[in-house]
Amino acid sequence: MSPSKVDILLGRAASGLRPPTDFRARTASLFAGLRGQGAETSLDVQTAVMIPIVAAMLADGRVEEEEVLQIETICATSPIFDRNSIAENERLIVSVTRMIQDQGIEKACRSAAAMLTPALKETAFIYAVRMIFSDGYIGELEREVIDSLLSVLEIAEERGRILIEVVSVMQHPVTA
Repeated sequence: MSPSKVDILLGRAASGLRPPTDFRARTASLFAGLRGQGAETSLDVQTAVMIPIVAAMLADGRVEEEEVLQIETICATSPIFDRNSIAENERLIVSVTRMIQDQGIEKACRSAAAMLTPALKETAFIYAVRMIFSDGYIGELEREVIDSLLSVLEIAEERGRILIEVVSVMQHPVTA
């Protein structure tokens, strides 16, 4: 049986470990034991854009399969990440996860904001909103992260509302 993309992201393909049947158990292992592992702290544009995306993914304390697929889609379709291989994007996601766990969401996002132009701050924000919408449920913790990202990324509330509405429209089902 060949490994799934989720298994590859979780680093299980090389180890030959058989994935647990529960997706949450599989994804929880990605984040287990990462704190204090010496995450790389130097930022480039790719890393700075990825920080709000991963922060949004981690907002509710769970990583859903839809979120993993959304982050893969963002990486595959964004000109920011289009020169990366799948493995490079996976390493970037793991590195950013470690950075967020080591520094906390707010500090990591502030570092990202300092690196990004206003246009790239909006891009990172939209990707983060897409991440939050990806599992079909927007909880209180996710709303708090979006509110925090608006502030940290220095996006005006009115502009942020417009960006969120655009992402919401993109999520309409075929029956809309």
